[in-house]
Amino acid sequence: MPVSSVIGHVGVPLRSAYAASKHALHGFFDTLRAENEKNGIRVTIVCPGYIRTKVSENALRGDGTRYGKVDATHARAMLPEDAAPRILDAIAKGKQEVSVGGKEIWAIPLKRFLPRLTARVVRLK
Repeated sequence: MPVSSVIGHVGVPLRSAYAASKHALHGFFDTLRAENEKNGIRVTIVCPGYIRTKVSENALRGDGTRYGKVDATHARAMLPEDAAPRILDAIAKGKQEVSVGGKEIWAIPLKRFLPRLTARVVRLK
């Protein structure tokens, strides 16, 4: 069960390296799934949006110092204990991908069907 991110689908400002790593996970695990389905190996990619963790608090600034603050988006984000059952259910059902979080997960289908609008909205944030 690889953990990607909504940013694995929709890049946002100031997250270029993170987005690149998450996009790479999708390519790698989609290929792994295709190569190993005949062996009974299933791969569910987990794409969380904002989950209430200490990720922003532990993030590093450009100079390498710790950010040390909880972003507002993480302060009001989905609780891990609410995300976990959804993830486990998707794995049990053999889904290829599961997105968990709040309204930010709607960016994934929005980008697929309205890519220019999504790009414009992302730039405004």
